[in-house]
Amino acid sequence: MKVTVYYDYICPYCYIGSFRIESLSKELNLELEWKGMEIHPEIPPSGLRRKSNPKLDQTVKNIDEMAGEDGIEIKLPGFVTNSRLSLEAAEFAKTKGLFGDFHHAVYKAYFREGINIGDRKQLLKIAEGAGLSPAEVEETLEQKTMKSMIESNHREAEGNMILGVPTYVIGGYPLHGSQSTGTLRTIIERAIDRGGA
Repeated sequence: MKVTVYYDYICPYCYIGSFRIESLSKELNLELEWKGMEIHPEIPPSGLRRKSNPKLDQTVKNIDEMAGEDGIEIKLPGFVTNSRLSLEAAEFAKTKGLFGDFHHAVYKAYFREGINIGDRKQLLKIAEGAGLSPAEVEETLEQKTMKSMIESNHREAEGNMILGVPTYVIGGYPLHGSQSTGTLRTIIERAIDRGGA
């Protein structure tokens, strides 16, 4: 069965969710379709510092607890950045059969190493580490070859009333927000039982 995942690299819930859905894809023989969606285009590539406050502190605590449920290592960076270039590079990685390697490398860089994935030079290093040609990635970003793919994902999401990430489309129905592995498994198994495509 195919499961479409709308994601963004600066979303910690997407990072955790990617581990969960990938684990289930092996267990339940799923075909995963990843669709990048930029959720904060207004943030500059240089990034913006996060200001500590009680609400953010509680969010960090909740994220740590969620990640701990599945043994996922995560450390929120002290800044939020722009994800457009990383999403475009991910689409390019698909054309080279290296999406998975790049996908994991970007998440690891941002949510474990605190690297600014909005910085082009840093992103090219991440791409090279994932097996991509930095020169080819740079050319893709310079010429905005994959920009239309990200815009298309966004239009498609809006047309299907998908307004945030992560969103999982399972058996034709969207499931919004962070979900436990158990919840995802239950919903996917029900969709399979219904004969979901």
